Amino acid sequence: MISVKRIYEVLKDLANKEQRGFVSPTEFNTMAPIAQMAVYNKMWDEVLLAENIARRNLDGQRGMSKVDDVRNELAMYISLAERTASTGTTLARGASLFSYPSDYYRLDSIETAGVEVGGETTSKAIDILYDPFKLNYIRRSPLSKPTVDRPVALVTTSIEIYPSLIKRARLRYWRIPQGRLPSDGTTSVSQPQYNFTVVGGDEVFDSATSINFDLPQDREAELVVEMAGMIGTALRDAALINYGRQQK
Repeated sequence: MISVKRIYEVLKDLANKEQRGFVSPTEFNTMAPIAQMAVYNKMWDEVLLAENIARRNLDGQRGMSKVDDVRNELAMYISLAERTASTGTTLARGASLFSYPSDYYRLDSIETAGVEVGGETTSKAIDILYDPFKLNYIRRSPLSKPTVDRPVALVTTSIEIYPSLIKRARLRYWRIPQGRLPSDGTTSVSQPQYNFTVVGGDEVFDSATSINFDLPQDREAELVVEMAGMIGTALRDAALINYGRQQK
């Protein structure tokens, strides 16, 4: 995780301002989750670049592999969630409707949760489709028609799982970054924020109520660049804007 206190102090130094002069904690806290999401999206962009390097046989070996490096970083965001079909929303065309978890970002896999097949409770991998036209072809074919033993999911604004007999599903997905508690580094549902108390007229960082960034430590420089550009734009500070542009 990345310390919100450190990022706040680094940005103050970059702006070359007095401690209370460059940006308020409220403004910083507004920009922090946006900057964090921008860095997270760039991590996903790096997956494509790394895989392109691997296809050209230019990737390093063992600990020097760029593909493994990016995948290991993203692994910290993998989550599991068991979902129950929405009550009363079985679709007329024979599917059960499932909603996404609140922290959902990207889907990895889906399997049935506790489906009874042949008198035994088991889990079955669910084929994932993103094209409703392809789903129609599959449903019309007597050979590929979805069954409890061979279910299919259509992923759009929600998740439709065929057949409608399946009422529970287990999702493996990548979550969006949130926050980390400074005390032990555990994940928090809160977004990163810098809080302080006033002692003797001075602002003193409050570690008890502040929330750190939910990003790998080696992404600290990228986060500073993102926030510097955003804060520079808000303050119309050319030095900060140029710093962000040059670093990018």
